[in-house]
Amino acid sequence: MSPDMALDLEVAAVVAVAVLIVALAAAASGACRCHDTDDDVERALGGATLVPYARTGVEARERQRCCVFCQSEYAKAPDELVRVVPACGHFFHAGCDADRWIRTRRTCPLCRGALWPRTEASGAGAAVVVVAVP
Repeated sequence: MSPDMALDLEVAAVVAVAVLIVALAAAASGACRCHDTDDDVERALGGATLVPYARTGVEARERQRCCVFCQSEYAKAPDELVRVVPACGHFFHAGCDADRWIRTRRTCPLCRGALWPRTEASGAGAAVVVVAVP
């Protein structure tokens, strides 16, 4: 093995270890959470997110006139319960597949956004690891 190849292998090994250290630090700080926790999913499916269509707000009703699952208009049944996603405000008939979608995909069925608004505290305490390669 030539000295240049040995040096390249050593540099690659050091970089691999550095990446591993950064990944472990990120995982330990909670920065690798790509999905909401199970508690967030159950909160998003709780009774507080079920409201009558008439209480969703005029602006929301103008933007979203029919359920993306059944394509039925909400205005035909203003007292019907809808499931509201807290982060984005999108809503769906309570009897449609929104609950199943939320449980399996952990996102809004319409915009694919998070179920709950992100808070500044979620990034607090994140560790940063800097590795110097000689």
